[in-house]
Amino acid sequence: MQTKYLIPVCVVIISCLLVQGCERDEFQWGTEVGNITYSGNVIFIGSEELGLLKEVTPEQMIFSGTTGEIDNITDGSILVIGVSEKTPYGLLRKVNGMQKDGNDIVILTSDAVLSKTVKEGTITFRRKLLEKDFTLKSKVEGVLVKGPDKYFDGLAVTLDDFEIYNDGTKRAVLNGAIGISPEINITINFSLNSIYAIQIATILNKIDEITLSSNGAFSGSREIVAAEFVHSPIIIDSLVFVPEVVITCGFDGSVSCEVVSGVRQDRVMTSNMNYLLSKWSEDPLKHSETIDFITPLVTDNSDIKIYSGPEIITRLFGIPLQTVKAAGFHSLKAQKAGSPLWQLFAGTEGYNTINAGILGLKDGYTTSMEIQASEIASANDK
Repeated sequence: MQTKYLIPVCVVIISCLLVQGCERDEFQWGTEVGNITYSGNVIFIGSEELGLLKEVTPEQMIFSGTTGEIDNITDGSILVIGVSEKTPYGLLRKVNGMQKDGNDIVILTSDAVLSKTVKEGTITFRRKLLEKDFTLKSKVEGVLVKGPDKYFDGLAVTLDDFEIYNDGTKRAVLNGAIGISPEINITINFSLNSIYAIQIATILNKIDEITLSSNGAFSGSREIVAAEFVHSPIIIDSLVFVPEVVITCGFDGSVSCEVVSGVRQDRVMTSNMNYLLSKWSEDPLKHSETIDFITPLVTDNSDIKIYSGPEIITRLFGIPLQTVKAAGFHSLKAQKAGSPLWQLFAGTEGYNTINAGILGLKDGYTTSMEIQASEIASANDK
C-alpha cells in the first residue's frame, strides 16, 4: 500500500518543483546586452522592424507587416527601439494594447521608464563631446560656425555684428566668440529593477569672449537662441543617448549713452552629483578661471548685464536625462557723477539638473552652477 501511493505522491512533488523552478527561471530570464540585463518583457525593435514602421506618435506605432520580434509583442511589453529616420532619438515605449487594421499592426504605447526596462547591471555614459560629432540644427543672422582649424576641439561660434537691440534708430550688437568643450560622465547602477546608485560628473571647459557696442542709449531685456547643435546618436548597450547644445545670448538692463564694453572669461567648471539609497547629494562646485577685459567706453549712467553660454541637454531615447546650463555674464555699472565712474563685474549663472521621469525615480535633483559676480575692474584700472 505504501509503495502504491508513494509513486503518485513523488510525481506530484516533482511536478511542483519543476513548476516552481520554471517560475524562478522566468523571474531570472532577461536579455544581457553588454553590462546590463534587460527585463524579461523587453522587445528590441531593430532595423528589420523599423523598415516596416509606417507611423509613430506619442500614443501609437503602426507597422505595415510583422517579424518574429513584432509577433512577440504583448500587452505590457517594453519596446527598446533603435535609431531610424522616423525615430532619430530611438524610443522607449510601454505597450498598452494592440490592434489589427487590415495588414497594419497598430501598437498603442506610452513612455516607459528605465527602472522597469533594466533589471540588473551598470549603465556607463562617459563622453567628451567634440565638435566633429555635432550637426548644426539652426543659427540666426550674425552667428558664424567656426571651422575645424580652431585651437580646441569643442563647439564654438563667432558672433559677428550679432544684433540684440534695434528700435529703428538705436542699435546694440555683440561681437566675439563662445566656446564649450563638455565632458559628461554618468553611471547608473541597477538591482532587481531598481536604481540604487547614480554618479554624475560634469566638466565644462568654456570660453565667453563678448564685446557690446551701441550707438546710443537702450534698455530692456532679451534672450536669443543664437545656434543649436545635435550630436550623432551614442548607443551604449542598446540605449540611445543624443546630446544637444543650445547657445544663447542676451542682455538685461539699460545704458544712457553710446557704450563699448568687452570681457573674456575662460572657465573650467566641475559639478558632481550622487544618488545612493534614495538620497541625492552634491559636491561643492569647483572652478578655475582667467578673465580679461577692454576698458569700457561709457560717458553716462549704465546698469547693463550681457550674458552668453550653452545649455547642454543629454537625451535618453529623446527624453532629457540631464540638463546643464552655464551662462557667463559681465555687468557694466556706471554713474556719470559717481566715483568710480564705472565698475565691471563678471560671473556665471546656471544649473545642473537630473530628470527623474525617464529614470523612474520619485525625485530628480538640481544643483547650482553659479559663480558669484566679482568686480574685475573699475575706472582707475588699466
